[in-house]
Amino acid sequence: MGRYHLLVLGALACGAPGPTRVPTTVAPWLRADPRRCLIRRDLSEGMEIMARRCAEEFVRENGYTDAPAGKDSTRHVLERGEPGPLDQALEARAGSLERSASAVQCSVRKCFVVFRLRRPVLSCALRVITMTQVFTRIQVEPGAIRDIHCGERRA
Repeated sequence: MGRYHLLVLGALACGAPGPTRVPTTVAPWLRADPRRCLIRRDLSEGMEIMARRCAEEFVRENGYTDAPAGKDSTRHVLERGEPGPLDQALEARAGSLERSASAVQCSVRKCFVVFRLRRPVLSCALRVITMTQVFTRIQVEPGAIRDIHCGERRA
């Protein structure tokens, strides 16, 4: 085995998961699209893991979790059906979703990332975030999905 192979094997064995935050230096044309994931891709992780990280960053930045919305207002978006203005939309959605995704599924063209709603009345409901397979066009799909198995006991 050559030096290169040992170096690669060593890096894979000791490598940590990719960064979870957006890099500090990003090309302006990339940053201009608020529905584009800016997290650097770790090619050793699967598409679903990257989609999860992108969706979790998107819902955090856009104020859906119990954490404050991101300070970079150029990353904030109005979703379909939200009347605006943006500051009122951010306030209305605050704390509505869990910070961590519940499920992820990617196909050849699209990824679907599911989050549980945090509001007590809707605790058995889910929201879906979709994006392309290259982690662009990220959006929260309108409406909630009811989890019909939510209240069931599990052994």
